[in-house]
Amino acid sequence: MKLALICLFLITGTAFAQDPNAYLKNFESKIYSLKSKGVKDFVVDIESSRITRQVNDQQIFGKIESLIFRVYWTAAPERVAIEVVGLPEGFKEVKEDLKASVLPLLDHLIPQTFSQKFVGYKFSQGPNQREIIAQDTTGIAPIPSFSLKFDSSDKLVNVTGNKAIGTLVVTPVYAKEVFADGKWVLTEEATNSSENGYSLSIRKILNYGKANGIGVLEEVEITTDQKFQSPEAKPVKLKETVSFKNYKINEGVALKFFLGETKSNQVAE
Repeated sequence: MKLALICLFLITGTAFAQDPNAYLKNFESKIYSLKSKGVKDFVVDIESSRITRQVNDQQIFGKIESLIFRVYWTAAPERVAIEVVGLPEGFKEVKEDLKASVLPLLDHLIPQTFSQKFVGYKFSQGPNQREIIAQDTTGIAPIPSFSLKFDSSDKLVNVTGNKAIGTLVVTPVYAKEVFADGKWVLTEEATNSSENGYSLSIRKILNYGKANGIGVLEEVEITTDQKFQSPEAKPVKLKETVSFKNYKINEGVALKFFLGETKSNQVAE
């Protein structure tokens, strides 16, 4: 019996070493997302207390009561678009800048695959059994390589960016939730980076609810700590709450949006 277990361990380890891409895909198949739940079409409104406050502080538009980023997504073909709701017509450049500020949050709604996150990188076996190295093949990436480490249950525990100067470590936390059908749900994520006397720590806590009987991201609490090496500089701590609401799932609303957008473009041409 012991011999059989040892052989199985060796076979598993060899498979890991020979095909890190398959290992990563296997991990991705165990992560909960709207895609994994079979969602084909959804719309959601994102509201950020920080962004609304910043826009009001600039006093360009007067007092904005509600600034909404309306996200449209379809699976086939896969498309995503963001509308800014609550600002006057026009101001295209301002709205594009605002959209860019919420783009990182979309990965919690529509997670990218490792191949999408690491475009231009090649995966290979790391020095440890459950470690994968993503190596830049273009020669132009700001971070030449990343180390992805997994635990004994093949769950991602951290991603370390191997920078020439400074550090970058992303630590995700996964948990089992009733709505996830046995898959792992991202419940927390910490990002710590430092360079040239400046350090940045971002902690996200993800809270979930239900819409149309499906588990959905409902709120993200974000705490940001910035520190500077200079003794005169004071550390900066920011807190932000981002809400995700008014989900419309598999109702064809996003599809209608994209069809309407296509028709508009055809008329403009």
